[in-house]
Amino acid sequence: MNLRKYISIWTRLAQMAFMMQVANRLASLGWLGGKCVRLIFFVIFIAAIFQHVPQVGGYSLTEIAFFFLTFNIVDILSQLFFRGIYMIGRDIREGDMDFYLIQPVNPLFRIASNLVDFLDFLTLIPVLIALAYILPHTLAGLTVTQSLTRVGLYLLLCANGVIIAFSVHVAIASLTVRTQQMENTIWLYRDLMSLGRFPTDVYPKTIQYVLTLALPIAVMVTIPTKALIGLLTVKTTIAACAISALWLYGSIRMWKSALKYYCSVSS
Repeated sequence: MNLRKYISIWTRLAQMAFMMQVANRLASLGWLGGKCVRLIFFVIFIAAIFQHVPQVGGYSLTEIAFFFLTFNIVDILSQLFFRGIYMIGRDIREGDMDFYLIQPVNPLFRIASNLVDFLDFLTLIPVLIALAYILPHTLAGLTVTQSLTRVGLYLLLCANGVIIAFSVHVAIASLTVRTQQMENTIWLYRDLMSLGRFPTDVYPKTIQYVLTLALPIAVMVTIPTKALIGLLTVKTTIAACAISALWLYGSIRMWKSALKYYCSVSS
């Protein structure tokens, strides 16, 4: 695979998406405002909870804030880079999928990069600022080596979470190719993903198993945060990477299998 070619294609598609969003300023501002309001109201919700209880599931306010921020980082990055997959149903119905399959580029890459959402990038900025603000309080008292180890492991596991998010999107895209119906599946994922705003420890055991194995939201959000606050074991780290690898392998197999059943709109 020619990496330079793919970077060039992604950059060009990103420029086109940016120009489209700039051309529709009012709609873009409306979407951005909605995202910011949702973020602000959830922060108010968390603050209201801790006015009445000192801890939630054994976690302090700062630690809960880390879970919330990590959820946003993984979710926003996946929306930023994989939003094009949300449009695959329309691409199939309107025949654009036919063109993607004959272009000299991986069709999955082409579909995923079809829409780069810069509005999500703007919402990522305050999340990163908040993370940088509270991070020193968590790492206080640690040596430089311990701090770097925790932060490095946190970044690695966040990347691991983004890979899982990509795998889930690919699996949904595969189902869409087979059924041409996406809306219910993608919104089911979005609703379940919202459970990651809190550590999965606060949920019943059955839900924890579902969020770890069936749809590994815990691996995407809870495990990276536990690495940052020093509650992660080596065994759990290895298991998280193994789950990510299995999901990536399985979703790619699903995608290749789904393409065999794809019927062109011209068929």
